[in-house]
Amino acid sequence: MSMSHIHPHVIHNGQLIPKERACFPVYTPALVGALGVYETILVKGGHYVALQEHLERLLQSVAGAQLNLRFELEELEAWAHQVVAANAADGLVRVLVMDLGNGKADVFLYEMAYQAIPAEAYAQGVPVILYYGERAMPLIKSFNTLVPGLARKAARAAGVHDALLVDRDGLVTEGSNCNVFVVQAGVLSVPPLGTVLEGTVMRRVIALARALNIPFQRRPLPASEIPFWNEIFITSTRRGVLPVRRVGDVVIGPPGPITRQLMEAYRAWEAEELARQASR
Repeated sequence: MSMSHIHPHVIHNGQLIPKERACFPVYTPALVGALGVYETILVKGGHYVALQEHLERLLQSVAGAQLNLRFELEELEAWAHQVVAANAADGLVRVLVMDLGNGKADVFLYEMAYQAIPAEAYAQGVPVILYYGERAMPLIKSFNTLVPGLARKAARAAGVHDALLVDRDGLVTEGSNCNVFVVQAGVLSVPPLGTVLEGTVMRRVIALARALNIPFQRRPLPASEIPFWNEIFITSTRRGVLPVRRVGDVVIGPPGPITRQLMEAYRAWEAEELARQASR
C-alpha cells in the first residue's frame, strides 16, 4: 500500500496528526525486532465490520508479544471511530501497537483506501499458487511478515491472486493474509486449532457452517491432497468468502455448493451487521 492510498489523518496515542508526522526512528525495536502487532478492519458507510472482534484479537496479540499497552479497549474503539470521521466512510483501518523503546507501547491508527474484489472473482474463483514457508508464532498477528510478504511477491510474479503457505511438514496452513477452507467428500475442513492465526471472518464462517449443519472438522491439510479437494475458498477482512478455482496446475473448478452457501450466508450476515449499526 503506497502512501498515496493512505488517507491524510492518523491517530497516535489518541492525538490526530497528519500522516507525514506518523514517523519513528529506524533503530526502534518495532522495526529491527518486529516488536509490534496489528489489525486491519473493514469500514463501509462509516460502520465497522466486526470491530469488537478485531480489537479483542489485537489485545490477544498484544499479550502474546508481551507489549506493555497503556490504553483500554474503550479508548481504542473510540479512536477507531475518530479516524474514520476524520478521513473517509469507506476503507480499511489499520491499528498498530508497537514498541518504540518508550517503556509503554505506542498506538497508531490510519485508514487506507481499498479496491473491492471484482464480482467475477466470486463467480468464477481465483487462481493461487503454493509457497513453501511458515510464519513464526502464528497465533500472534505480528510485524514479522517476511514469509507472507515473500509469498505475495511470488503470487504477483506468477500473475495469480495469492499464495497458500505450505509448512515444513507439507501442510497447507493459510494464505499470505487469509485463511483457507477446503471441502472434500462433502466435509468442510480447516487446520487444527493453534496452528494458524484465525481471522474474524474465519471464525464467523465456522459459526455459519455449524448453524447451516454443514459437516465440519479441523484437521491437517496435506498439500499432497490438493488434487482430491472438491472446493477451496479463502477468507479475510477484505475478501469475505472468496472461492479458489485453481491451485498451481491443479484445477478445482468454479465455486461448489458449500462455498456458494457460505458465501451467501456471510454476505447476509455482513449486511445485517451494517444495517444494525446504521439503525442505532
